[in-house]
Amino acid sequence: MNTRMLRVGAWLWALLLLLACALGADAFLRQGARFDTDITALLPQSGESALVQHANRQLGEAFNDHFLLLVEAPELAEVSRALVDTLEQSDAVSGVQWRRDDFIQGDPLVLLGPSRYRLLDPELATRIESGDTEELREEARGQLLIPFGLDHHPLRDPFGLLDRHIARIAPQGVGSDDGRLEITDGERRLGLVIGQLAGAPYAQSTQDGLESALASFSAAHPQARLVRSGMVFHAAAGAAQARTETGLIGTIELVSLIALLLLVFRSLKTLATLLLPLAMAILFAFSLTAWGFGRINLMTLAFGTSLIGIAVDYAIHLQCLRAAQGKRFVLGDVAPGLTLGLVCSLLAYAAQVLTPLPGLRQMAVFVMLGLAAAWATTLLWLPLLPAPPAHGVERAAQLCWRLQARLRGRLPPLLLACAAALLTLLALLYSSSNDSLRLLNTSPAALLDDEREVQRLLERDAGTRYLLVEAPSVEAWLERVESITPTLQALVDAQHLGDFDSLATRVPSHARQDRDLALVRTLYTTELDALYRDTGLPESLVPRALESLDDPPYLELDTWLESPLGTADRRLWLGSSENQAPRVAGMIPLEGAFDAQARAGVEALAASQPGLTFVDRVEEISAALGRLRVEIGTWVSLAFAAILSLMALRYRASAWRVVAPPLGAVLLVLGVYAAFGLSLNLFHLLALLLVLGLGMDAGIFTAEHPRSAHVWLAVTLSALANLLAFGLLAFSAVPVLHAIGLTALLGLLGVWLLVPLVQRRDPPPLDFRT
Repeated sequence: MNTRMLRVGAWLWALLLLLACALGADAFLRQGARFDTDITALLPQSGESALVQHANRQLGEAFNDHFLLLVEAPELAEVSRALVDTLEQSDAVSGVQWRRDDFIQGDPLVLLGPSRYRLLDPELATRIESGDTEELREEARGQLLIPFGLDHHPLRDPFGLLDRHIARIAPQGVGSDDGRLEITDGERRLGLVIGQLAGAPYAQSTQDGLESALASFSAAHPQARLVRSGMVFHAAAGAAQARTETGLIGTIELVSLIALLLLVFRSLKTLATLLLPLAMAILFAFSLTAWGFGRINLMTLAFGTSLIGIAVDYAIHLQCLRAAQGKRFVLGDVAPGLTLGLVCSLLAYAAQVLTPLPGLRQMAVFVMLGLAAAWATTLLWLPLLPAPPAHGVERAAQLCWRLQARLRGRLPPLLLACAAALLTLLALLYSSSNDSLRLLNTSPAALLDDEREVQRLLERDAGTRYLLVEAPSVEAWLERVESITPTLQALVDAQHLGDFDSLATRVPSHARQDRDLALVRTLYTTELDALYRDTGLPESLVPRALESLDDPPYLELDTWLESPLGTADRRLWLGSSENQAPRVAGMIPLEGAFDAQARAGVEALAASQPGLTFVDRVEEISAALGRLRVEIGTWVSLAFAAILSLMALRYRASAWRVVAPPLGAVLLVLGVYAAFGLSLNLFHLLALLLVLGLGMDAGIFTAEHPRSAHVWLAVTLSALANLLAFGLLAFSAVPVLHAIGLTALLGLLGVWLLVPLVQRRDPPPLDFRT
């Protein structure tokens, strides 16, 4: 390529870069692009039905939009009041519930009063059926003599049916002291506060506002202990972790890389040319990713900091060649190798783009755009800049040549084949996998302990495990729920299941309401005369009281859900489904303890009835991650096969020397993991794709220039740069990044050792400037 054509290409690349920057600026300033702290972006898009996905979203909304605090302090009443005052003053909080009256939205008497005769709790129904009604009369007598409750009227409700029903459907496990919500745990007393977020839990402003309010409260009340639960706290912890590691790892990596390059090239100008592709790579990738996705996840930035090592790879190779050849430098000597290396890297990352994990797709797109930008900047801009001085480069290249000469050609093909077979056998026999959802966890141990304490005390969770119930009509749905309730209750009574939440508890089916009405008529017929006599009321009131039982209205599910009292239950009802036949659907969350016997019982229950589906979101995501691991393994094989074909076309019989380092490094990683009993997961395999792409770069450049000392210098510098870029991730506290970093660390060390081992034992170069 002549200088004129190179300048034209450089200007075209500059214009394309400016266009990308304009699109990125437009995305942030006009389209509202933003940084995203949602770690769940790494979750797979499962193959669940639309109905199950709808149920997952609806059950998760309460956990996402609300947060829960337990406060423990000597002066609990005053401290609880102070906490509520602090939260109410925060812009991040739109509402606070901390008293029992906060949950009484609407008048229960208006909604439930007319239907009270059809709403018996199971224990009361059992006592009436068994004829054990005399004790019920004595209880009613005491309540009539000293009235309390909502409507304990001698005509409308002499037996206090409404109060019994309300007591049954009220939240359990939460006591009330002077109207405040409290939980008792042994001798401990904890105040309960539930907050409604004013914004999304992943919004930075929401997280900062809530954290600021709680920090202010803790500073004013150091004796108080807060127990936290809610997605907003986990999101904030993940964002803080990502920001810390992005800054720390990126800074250490950049400083180390600059020191390394200055040691070799001994020129600030050359250093600037080496870092120029990096800057353009990040600028180009950041702008187009923000424009294309509308948001950038902080995990993408944490992973993108590792782009530093890859981006300077191309510049290192080109500048080492320019230093070696001086005025004899020809761009055509390095362009084929750089281009082939880019293609191999893009093939490796393309597998991530094909995964159904939105977060990983964004990471892959970010890195692919950055690599393309680094390649374009290296080939089109750097040749137009002054060449680096040769002195320091020559000494470093001679040192690297002497170092690799000790390893060069020491691994015969037969021994290499035997080692590969042994590592493959070891991996096949002893490899294990771990696809647990905990891999995506970024929450600190203290916050997880808080979450477990809340779940233990309240027997609540985030709605990740439930039964999805479908039926042809609302009435059939309620009857189906009532039919499976005894099985679930038996699991609760046997302490295999913590609890379950059923709409049929609040709104029985018409059949159950008819049965309850018949039992109430039996109770009135048997005990009402005696009750009035015992309390001194005239017997003439009996017929008037019995008139209340003449066809009282049913309590309808729609009426309950549309009322203020049913607000919290709306998350359990999906209504009409989108199936061809008219159907309705709703959920029964399974809360608290859930052991193996509970799982077996619930799975058997779901299998025994049509229209009943057991959903365990955590298990399903773990299974999806496992399937993705297998798919990525397949893509690794396909990508390697495609790369092998390209290498065979260009290098013919020597192609094995190009592919042996990355393939051997992959087998080395798998063998080490198997030998030490370390489980593989999806993210280890994604890191192996990185090893494959970076290993191919080293193999290609050594094949293009097998007897040039500058190539060994460039390979060594690239290996060190990439070890800084990816190896540092091994020290990350984020499990995903740790898995990628550890695998890359082992794999890149393997690549660096294998590249000279599989080369021919040629004599040293006659001249450094060849």
